[in-house]
Amino acid sequence: MKKIVVILSVCVMMAACKTKTDTLTFPFKATYSSDITAPSHPGNAQKVLQVWKMFETNQIQAMAPYFADSVKYDDASGMHFNGKSAELLAYAEKDIANLDSLRFDISMWQSAHINDKNEDWVNIWSAERRYPKKGKPDTMLIQENWKLKDGKIVYFNQYTGKN
Repeated sequence: MKKIVVILSVCVMMAACKTKTDTLTFPFKATYSSDITAPSHPGNAQKVLQVWKMFETNQIQAMAPYFADSVKYDDASGMHFNGKSAELLAYAEKDIANLDSLRFDISMWQSAHINDKNEDWVNIWSAERRYPKKGKPDTMLIQENWKLKDGKIVYFNQYTGKN
């Protein structure tokens, strides 16, 4: 009899813990998606953070295996890039060549899977500290969204704000 009570108790607890369908009504409808699973694939976040570390330490060509052949990038200044990843890395080399050093103070990151689009994203929030060879150091807050397909980076965008 004790076994039956224990088994029934476990079944009741499992049924009570089952995730319920979202029944909330939201005042806005997302234009892209609100059907998101987070956290998602942690390996995607590891890849994107490795790219950040390589950029920070001026290892630009080492980033190449992380990118798809073609990539899109929209930066905070309004620049739009759509082309071969080798061209994007050449752009990154020119950017970092003007710096004595660069440091990221990462606040947080999140990997997410967009269920209704079957897409994988990594979102990162950070302070970026740039120390140029000429001029004054600058710190800005940045938020970036990185899209991966088949384990490779295919798109990313950036938003900035003053610290």
